[in-house]
Amino acid sequence: MVTRSWEEGDLPQVLALLKSLAESLHDDIAFESERLRRQFRSMKRKPEIYESFVCEEAGAILGFVSIVFYESAFHHKGTALLSELVVAAGARDAGIGERLLRRAVEEAEIREMDEVEVGVMKDNEAAIRFYKKRGLVEEYLLLGLDLGGD
Repeated sequence: MVTRSWEEGDLPQVLALLKSLAESLHDDIAFESERLRRQFRSMKRKPEIYESFVCEEAGAILGFVSIVFYESAFHHKGTALLSELVVAAGARDAGIGERLLRRAVEEAEIREMDEVEVGVMKDNEAAIRFYKKRGLVEEYLLLGLDLGGD
């Protein structure tokens, strides 16, 4: 099993993972392969802001994590925000999520970020337990406003 930066050839399997994440969150986001390809290319042009990793075994993408790196006046070195972390349903409880989280934290450390953050749906108890078990703590409440964009 290897954890590595995502590549354009990974997109069909990453798309399937993102669709499964949306389904598990009961979200009706319409994921399209061409839109994901455009996002991938845009993100790859800005490596100082975006990084994504996959966990792969024998050509199968078993998990995916996407990270956004940003600076703020308060956190002057920066914050690494995990925007997605998803593991294939058949591969859960095999350490893949932990492996992806560890790789994201390593990347934040390499970039000398002040902190790592992750947003979790408030009723996603399994994800909350997962992150807390690995040392992440509740720091604040993240509020959101859905603007209805695709």
